[in-house]
Amino acid sequence: MTKKEIKKAQQNLEKWRKSHEDINALRKAYKEKIPDWVVKSMEFEREPVSMSRLKELLEAENTAHAR
Repeated sequence: MTKKEIKKAQQNLEKWRKSHEDINALRKAYKEKIPDWVVKSMEFEREPVSMSRLKELLEAENTAHAR
């Protein structure tokens, strides 16, 4: 990345952080983005998974841990 691109990314990150009222809202927003990142990462690795399938897998994992 160029210095200009890094500066723009940092500005976008700061803007995103300031758009949330407190740390808990920021954490919640961050956690909500993780499934999107996983889907994109899996696609990049040529092992695509749909968002619905990912949610099924996560739900099954949560259910197994609750027992």
